[in-house]
Amino acid sequence: MRRFRAFLLDELLLAQVVPGFVLCAGWAVMYEIYHEDGSYYTTLMQEILGGDGLYTDFLISAVLMAFPVGLVIDAVREVFAERWLGIPRARAARRTTLPHLPTLLQALLPPDAPETRYALYRHARATLLTPARTCGNLAVVLLVFLVWFVVKIVRMKGWHVFSPVFIVGTPLIGLGIFIALYVRYAAGLAEFQRFAEAVTPGQRPDAAAPSALTPPANDSEP
Repeated sequence: MRRFRAFLLDELLLAQVVPGFVLCAGWAVMYEIYHEDGSYYTTLMQEILGGDGLYTDFLISAVLMAFPVGLVIDAVREVFAERWLGIPRARAARRTTLPHLPTLLQALLPPDAPETRYALYRHARATLLTPARTCGNLAVVLLVFLVWFVVKIVRMKGWHVFSPVFIVGTPLIGLGIFIALYVRYAAGLAEFQRFAEAVTPGQRPDAAAPSALTPPANDSEP
């Protein structure tokens, strides 16, 4: 019998650590260091790169902070996206019928094969749900950076410093990446939900109740 790990390592590394590290690194890039008179001087990342030995300390700190920050990002994504916004919505997840997958599962997986069904479920979790959660968490991080970028440009009066192409193009490119990650997240989550319903024995369309298959008794016979 094959034993499965209680917690997937790739889910930890992809869905939590990677978005957490990206947010920590992006925060250092976006955060400004001021002069005493209040004028904008440089960013925290430039200060780290210009310091002696600070970059190694920054990498160690970012790696150590990646997992707890990633857990917060994952919780925010789940609360706001899946529960409040309902992504993917129930009708969107069942918009298209999938006769091919349930047919294959009915032919390959008898009702008395829970280990095989669970193996397929874990495979779908690793190939569908984990990449979708990663894209969703990265979309949350990118949305934070987009909002921060707009606020930073307004506070710095960046239209006097940066070119219009940079001011307009940066949020447009970020918005395009955000939409792509959002679509990948919604599609992967909906596909995983459909797969989970298909491998559930109670969702088998051919599992009819015995009473429905038994012909009614003829009460007129003696």
